[in-house]
Amino acid sequence: MNLFSVFDPSSYYGVSMNWLVIMMVLSFFPLKYYYIRGGAQNMFLNFSSQIDKMFAEVAGSSKLAIVFVCTVTFMYLITSNLMGLFPFVFTSTAHPLITMGLGLVFWFSFFLMGWVKNFKNSAAHLVPEGSPIYLSPLMVLIESISHLMRPFTLSIRLAANMMAGHLIISLLASISMMSILGFSSSILLQSILLILEFGVSVIQGFVFSILVLLYALEYY
Repeated sequence: MNLFSVFDPSSYYGVSMNWLVIMMVLSFFPLKYYYIRGGAQNMFLNFSSQIDKMFAEVAGSSKLAIVFVCTVTFMYLITSNLMGLFPFVFTSTAHPLITMGLGLVFWFSFFLMGWVKNFKNSAAHLVPEGSPIYLSPLMVLIESISHLMRPFTLSIRLAANMMAGHLIISLLASISMMSILGFSSSILLQSILLILEFGVSVIQGFVFSILVLLYALEYY
């Protein structure tokens, strides 16, 4: 047993319970086919419409498909992140396998779309404007490495931020059994950290989504 054992997959009767969280996220979405629209659904729809407008201001009115993809990604990520704050719930976005899958799929899709649809502009991005002509081969190499590293930095950032908070909470919980003072300090610090983790869950979902949008606009 070690500190990272909380992220180990657990299975019951041959069913991996950790990965069921990925599908459980969908049960928290108040879909439009509900017969009666309640307050929670209205709040969800208003929130998603505001996010959609914010992404549309960045991308422009002509790229509604990319805006829709980024909005759905943002809503999925914050729901998954917030579910991980509940006790005994596995945080799927803290696992690099999930975040790497999302990052690679999005980046490769937009990268391939850009090079197939607009080869000239995509190739022009490899040489920054104003660069000396004799440094062009070196700039192409540097920019190529930078572009190839994007999906990894995009994915690792999300996984590392979500994992770090949970590890700190686990460390604080370990001191609660030492004494009364340790128990009181642990409860207080974990409560404060839980509030911070709530903000981190929303912010990291937004950062991931907005970076996906910016990468899509660059390759578009």
